[in-house]
Amino acid sequence: MVKELKVDREKCVHCKTCLDVCFKNVIEWDEEQQIPYAKYPLDCQVCCICETTCPKNAIEVIPDWDAKYYPRYVSTMREVKF
Repeated sequence: MVKELKVDREKCVHCKTCLDVCFKNVIEWDEEQQIPYAKYPLDCQVCCICETTCPKNAIEVIPDWDAKYYPRYVSTMREVKF
């Protein structure tokens, strides 16, 4: 889950690459403000593809690591203490 999708309005060139690469369709385009935004933050897989493919590095994905649905085990199989 994403806590915040920060978009630098000065860097964004409105190419909409972030919308194209998001395989979960989390990102939508705000026609009024002319910037992308996280319409479905609960569906975000925090893959950061939108962040890494942005040609101007205008996007920053801020994960919500405190979200209650995250698994109790990380990839190293160590238990995560909340």
